[in-house]
Amino acid sequence: MTISKDDLAKLILVQSVDRDADALRKRLAQIPEDIAAIRADTEAGKAAMEAAKKKSQDLALKRKEKEGEMAQKEAAIKKHQGDLNAVKTNEAFKALLKEIEEAKKGVSDAETVVLTLMDEGDVAVKAEKAAAADFKGFEAKQGELVKSLEARKAELEGQLAGVEGRRKDLMGAVPPELADRYDKTRVRRNGIGLSKLEGNLCMECRVTLPPQVVINVKKGHTLELCTSCQRILHDIPTVTSAA
Repeated sequence: MTISKDDLAKLILVQSVDRDADALRKRLAQIPEDIAAIRADTEAGKAAMEAAKKKSQDLALKRKEKEGEMAQKEAAIKKHQGDLNAVKTNEAFKALLKEIEEAKKGVSDAETVVLTLMDEGDVAVKAEKAAAADFKGFEAKQGELVKSLEARKAELEGQLAGVEGRRKDLMGAVPPELADRYDKTRVRRNGIGLSKLEGNLCMECRVTLPPQVVINVKKGHTLELCTSCQRILHDIPTVTSAA
């Protein structure tokens, strides 16, 4: 393929723009992952808050159940005490007294448990309120982070659109056959379609090139490829993508 050094210089600009575009795409690809991580952290914080709430509710339910049990025993005591006047035998009287004592012990035991649950419940309620307050602030902060990343994403997308537009303009000045070769090589070689010749070395794969290839590159009249990595070779000083 016959080319000129001017064609290669244009293609070098394209590669510089492609590097910029690849960097932007990489940053854009990272943003959804960052947002997902933030949302996962938010969900973890919410789960911790809900766990504190559940603990408080569970203790309140246990306390209510134990208070109900205590009320039943107190009602049984009252009933048995009323039945004492109706018994006809000493054995029945003693049996009722035993049931009353057992019920009183049950009330005492239940009361001890209720008091313990009250103390634990107070601690749990405070922890629940603290967790809710902490999560409210944390959730707001996480939301701001997500908004910031979404704004950054829109900004990067705008930059990428501009870079892609510049690439299209630059590629319009490159001979189609050379442009096609560059694009195909770029796909195969991790986004790098061109390589600079330094001395007799390909600067991308660091392979020593045959003398004739080196001579041809320096002349700049024909398309020369690295014998190892197959990238398009040039010996033109570095050109940036600045407009």
